[in-house]
Amino acid sequence: MVLKRGNGMLNSRNLLGKFSGFQIQSYPFPHFVEENFLEKSDLELLLVELKRIENTIPTKVFDSPFGKKREFRNFPQEYMFTNELLKFFSSAEFLNQLRISFQVPSDLELYPDLSYDGGGYVVSPPGTFLGYHADFNFSSLANMYRSINILFYLNENYTPDQGGELHLLDLESKTVEKRVLPKANTILGFKTDDVSFHGVSKNASNFFRRSFNLYFYTKSPISDNQSLDPHKTIWVDTSKHIH
Repeated sequence: MVLKRGNGMLNSRNLLGKFSGFQIQSYPFPHFVEENFLEKSDLELLLVELKRIENTIPTKVFDSPFGKKREFRNFPQEYMFTNELLKFFSSAEFLNQLRISFQVPSDLELYPDLSYDGGGYVVSPPGTFLGYHADFNFSSLANMYRSINILFYLNENYTPDQGGELHLLDLESKTVEKRVLPKANTILGFKTDDVSFHGVSKNASNFFRRSFNLYFYTKSPISDNQSLDPHKTIWVDTSKHIH
């Protein structure tokens, strides 16, 4: 599968080949992290479009105790490369590889959230963070269980002092056992259930964290640690942790 654009093409077969080689790590919960997902020239094209998108009105400004973030969920046809990348992430080929990687039962279909509810292209300004939590397990809009998250980071020239790290926590101790830097062209995926606790460290005073946040659903839970009863986000008491 090759997706054409005005001045080139996104080689989806190459991306699928990369993705099929990703190693799923089991601790502290099933996830993968890989750098340099897109070719450099493709990344540059994407970043140009996203800078233009940021100058438009966001679909939603999400205001919470952790700060305000802008969520862009509508991508007009003029943003050709952005749409091609999103088309790849919702393609049957990618979904099949995602199912294999996370061992989704063969009798369950995996569905992308094409409304990008709560996600899409997300820009989080200086001072924002995200408290430690496990995600809500059921979407009343999709009428399905949230099963897998994909994050694709887009922060150029990132340095660790800028913050915005993704923290993955141990189930029992609730301590941070893995830190993922949000460097441009880093892709991360993890299985979401009632024990996949994670959060994001505080952005520095000059740092806007940028990412695509993509969510995938199934009609039944894919994890034994996922409740059948719908519940909201499960928050962790962070008072004893440095965040």
